[in-house]
Amino acid sequence: MIKMREHKHQDKLGNDIKVGEVCVYPAHNELKIGTIAKLNPKMIDVVGIGKSYFTRRYPHDVYLISNDPKLSMYLLKNSK
Repeated sequence: MIKMREHKHQDKLGNDIKVGEVCVYPAHNELKIGTIAKLNPKMIDVVGIGKSYFTRRYPHDVYLISNDPKLSMYLLKNSK
């Protein structure tokens, strides 16, 4: 039986990254808001708000953000 190993990643500030957390990540010349979809051995999959596809980012390129009332309203307005 193959034993699956849980991947552990940390963001730029040293916070542990978990699936489902809200984060900001660089995309071209701006920062976008998204959620962590999957942890891979080397990279993480991030789904942008209002998008149905994921993009892969290195863990050190992602910043986890805490729950803020303004952020919660933005997420409710712009998510599908």
